[in-house]
Amino acid sequence: MDTREDPVAGNPQTAARLSFERLSFSRQFLLGSAVVVLVGMAVVGTWLSSEIERSTVNRAAAVAAVYVESILAAQLRPEPGMGLDVSETHALLDRIFVDGPLRRKVVRFKLWDRDGVIRYSSDHGQLGRRFPVDGLLAAAFAGTVQARISDLDEADNPAEREHWQQLLEVLVPVRVGNGSEVGAVAEFYHSTENLARDIASAQQRSWWLVAVTTFAIFLLLRGLVRRADDTILVQQNDLRRQLHDLRAALDENERMRGQLGEAGARTTALNEQFLHRVAADLHDGPAQALAFALMRFDESADACAGCERLQGEAARDMEKVNIRRALRSSLEDVRNIAAGLGLPGITELSLADTARRAVRDFERQAALPVPTEIDGSLIDAPLAIKITVYRLIQESLTNSRRHAPGGTPQVRLQRENGQVRVEIADQGAGFDPAAAARSGRLGLAFMHERIRLLGGTFAVDSAPGRGTCIRAHLPLSAIEVPHV
Repeated sequence: MDTREDPVAGNPQTAARLSFERLSFSRQFLLGSAVVVLVGMAVVGTWLSSEIERSTVNRAAAVAAVYVESILAAQLRPEPGMGLDVSETHALLDRIFVDGPLRRKVVRFKLWDRDGVIRYSSDHGQLGRRFPVDGLLAAAFAGTVQARISDLDEADNPAEREHWQQLLEVLVPVRVGNGSEVGAVAEFYHSTENLARDIASAQQRSWWLVAVTTFAIFLLLRGLVRRADDTILVQQNDLRRQLHDLRAALDENERMRGQLGEAGARTTALNEQFLHRVAADLHDGPAQALAFALMRFDESADACAGCERLQGEAARDMEKVNIRRALRSSLEDVRNIAAGLGLPGITELSLADTARRAVRDFERQAALPVPTEIDGSLIDAPLAIKITVYRLIQESLTNSRRHAPGGTPQVRLQRENGQVRVEIADQGAGFDPAAAARSGRLGLAFMHERIRLLGGTFAVDSAPGRGTCIRAHLPLSAIEVPHV
C-alpha cells in the first residue's frame, strides 16, 4: 500500500489551480469574465445605490429647506450685530412645529445661534443647552444647506433616539437681514419612512437595470467566445488530424526504413551466396576442365614425340611450353577469380579479424605490405556488416594498387558512437570524385550503394595531387540475415 501523501490532495489551492488549467480556453475565459462582470456589477450597483440615496436625500432636503426657510423668513428677522431673540416668536413656533400641521412631517425642530446654543426646540427640554459647533452645524453656519440620514448618535439627540432609529436631518442657514451673513441655523428632522421606501424602490430598479445589463454583456461575450471556441476546436481537430497523418507517415517511413535495411542486408547476403555459388561453379567446372586438359596434354605430348608434322625437336618443345604456359595461366586466373568471389569461413570471424583477412589477402596477391590500425574490440557484428567491410577494404586496396602504384595504402578500423569507422587512405596522385562519377565508373557507386543500404554513410576525400581517403561509417546493429 502506498502511504505517500498526495501533494495535490493536501493543497486545495493547487488542486483548484490544476482543475482550472484543465478547462478549455473558452471555459477559462467565461469563468474569468463572469467574475469580472459580477465584481463590476457589484461596484456599479453599490455606487449607483449610494448616488440614488444621496440624490433622493438632497432633493427631499432641498424641498423641505425651501418650505421651512420661507416660514422662518417671515417669523425671524435677526439684525446684524444683534443676538438671536426668539422669545417673542416662541409661541408662534410652537403653533407651527408642535401643534400645527407640520408636526406630522417635522418630528423635531431646533434653532441654533452661532455660539452653539439651542434657542428654540420643539422639545422644550433642550432649550438653552450648548453644544460644540462642528460637523454639519459648522458647514451650515458657513452658508450651505446640509442634509443626511442620521443615526441619531450625536450628543444633542438623546430624546430623538428614544423614539426613532433614523431620521432625515436637514440644517438650513438663516441669514441676517438681506445680507449674506448667517445669523442662525434651523435644524429639523423628517421621518424617513416614505423616503426610505422611495430610496429602496429606486435602488431596486437600478439593481435590476445593472443586473440585466450585466447579463446581456455576459451573453454577448459568451456568444463571441463560443464562435472563437468553435473556430479553435475546428483548428485543433485539423491539427490533431494532421498530427495523426504525420505520425502515420513517420511510422510508415520507419517501417519502410526497416524494410530497406532488411532488404539491404538480405541483398548483401544473397549476393555473397551468389558469389559463393559462382566460385564453386568456376572451381568445379572450368578449373577442373583446364586441369584435366593440362594433364592430358602432358600425356599426349609424350606420346607424340615422333609425330611427323612437328619439324624439329626445338619447335616441338617450344610449342609444348607455350601451350602449357597458357593453360596454367588460365587455370591460375580461374582459381584467383574463384578465391576472390567467395569468402569461406567469414561467419566465424570477428569484425576485426575480417578486416585483417581482407588486408592479408591483398598483401598475398599484391606482395605489398599495408599498415593497419584495427580496434581489436570490434568483435560482434552482423554478417552483412562483415561482408561489406571486407568488400570495401578489398575494392579500395585494389583501386589504390591500380591507380596509385607508387603509394602505400593504410587501413584504419575504429569504434565510434555505436558504429564502425573504416578508412582506407593512400598518398597517390588522387582524382576528382565528381569526374569519376560522371565517367560511369561502377566501383565507387557499388561501394556507396552497398553501404547506404545498410544504413551507413560513405564519403570519398580526394583531389588531383593530394591522395585519396575513402571513409565509411557502418552501424553495428544492422539487421542480421543468416549466411546460407
